[in-house]
Amino acid sequence: MALNQNVLPKTNKATNLIPSQSQKRLTPYAWVTRIAQLMAKEKNCHYGNWLPTNYHISLLPSDFDSSDHDKMVIQRSRELQNLGFSVNVENANSFKVKGKTYSICIAGRPDIVAIKDNWVVVEDCKSGREKTSHLYQILLYMLLLPHAPETKSLCKGQIPHGRLIYSDRIIDIPNQRIDRDFITHFQQVLSSLTRPDFPPRQPHPSECRYCRLPEKNCSFKRVSYANSRG
Repeated sequence: MALNQNVLPKTNKATNLIPSQSQKRLTPYAWVTRIAQLMAKEKNCHYGNWLPTNYHISLLPSDFDSSDHDKMVIQRSRELQNLGFSVNVENANSFKVKGKTYSICIAGRPDIVAIKDNWVVVEDCKSGREKTSHLYQILLYMLLLPHAPETKSLCKGQIPHGRLIYSDRIIDIPNQRIDRDFITHFQQVLSSLTRPDFPPRQPHPSECRYCRLPEKNCSFKRVSYANSRG
């Protein structure tokens, strides 16, 4: 549904909505999930992603119910252990990687890193419908885990194999998927997230409705939600 231009704010000066300079991050900071959604083009408003990457923003709470996901992780961990894997779960897999080409800290926490002999597998469990961003998310884990100080030793000097675990099927992702095209796309997103000037806001009802930015940081959130209901 198109936005009603008559009720849009009269200005698109995002500088009026950016927090004070004291809230600016020393180094841009983004989670793998955010980067994956941008790479998959599931998030099109770069302002809504750039702002919390570059400023300390108190985001609105998520309404995601993790109970089904948590059950999947427990069940999958048991299955892997029964197959002889040594299994590391969630918090044990938390990592942060500092960029070299781009000044940014990337954080991630894959559900499972499983090791058997010299084979390393990173898995993420998904309780909802399949999304393209899930593929990018697991590929980013595969790329970054061997470089993070916290998880480098788990990877044994190799790019791990990847798997997406859904309720009805398992998708294997070989490490050959980490190719030049993927790296280039990844770098393009990092360039956008670390740009020194704020990007334009790109309001859309379906995206603004679920955006976790507070209304004080983006007046389009209120307007877009009103249009989606009208």
